[in-house]
Amino acid sequence: MNSLLRYLPPIQRVIVYKGHETHPLFGPYKENIVKRIDMFNYLNQYRQAQGKPTWKVTAIAGEQLVDALKESPEETLLVIPAGQSTRLDKVFSIAETTFIKDKFFEEGGRGYFNCGSAYWVSQWRKYQDVHEEQPVKRDPVIKKTHLPLFQGLTHGPLCPYPGTEYKVGFFSDAVRVTDGKNECTIYLSGGGSFIVPQHSNNQQKIKVLARYLHSELARQGKKPEEFPQWENAVIMVSVGKGAALLSMFHPYYGACDIDVESYERTFPNCGTNWKSVKEKLSPLDRRMQFVLNSMLTQLEDMQF
Repeated sequence: MNSLLRYLPPIQRVIVYKGHETHPLFGPYKENIVKRIDMFNYLNQYRQAQGKPTWKVTAIAGEQLVDALKESPEETLLVIPAGQSTRLDKVFSIAETTFIKDKFFEEGGRGYFNCGSAYWVSQWRKYQDVHEEQPVKRDPVIKKTHLPLFQGLTHGPLCPYPGTEYKVGFFSDAVRVTDGKNECTIYLSGGGSFIVPQHSNNQQKIKVLARYLHSELARQGKKPEEFPQWENAVIMVSVGKGAALLSMFHPYYGACDIDVESYERTFPNCGTNWKSVKEKLSPLDRRMQFVLNSMLTQLEDMQF
């Protein structure tokens, strides 16, 4: 496996899943699809400036996804935008998830999943959610996935919603992360962390690419002894001959996306300090450089 991980060709095309268009639940959040496409087109400007070939970015509906992934998987990056993991469970068929894991990744495909889709591709996910009938009650939901790319557990949310007015389990925040050398403040909404197995029998390679600063974990009410289980914000895992990047934050959301006055008027007492989030988020260039250099370059070059 080591030699196969080392010699995959560079990514040539990026396929962004744009939902199952004939399914009533659709799949991902529509805004995240647009944001993902814009992000990769923006990143292409850096690659062009570096003299590297640009990625061909294409949006593909779920019904055509398998056919699209059959072509040159070793040169393809599959991007699943954020969406509720339970909805992704429902819109993807067993045949589709089986193909993605047992064919696409086995032949060298690479993937990028974030927030809800990262929960979705983890073998186990544990989420402290709101009870439907009793919103004041928080129920831990534990589920096993149909698409276990990461042989571990995702746990969330990092920012649990403290109120009862909205039937959601989280609030949004701007959190500072580090790759060990560089830091960046990025938008988090529902994301949690990745708990890497201490002992694994399947020999899966797992590399932590970004961690939450411990000061951020303390700000979210975590105790020092809890830091190790909450600090992993981005991981890269080997899958077959390929690899998958799993991230908990949304790097494509910036200050320009946040209308503080409108949000405070529309979502009073939602737990989010929109003014603080807007002020703290890193500039677009820093966020994009972090995603490219600390995350996607390592995935493309299989830097385990």
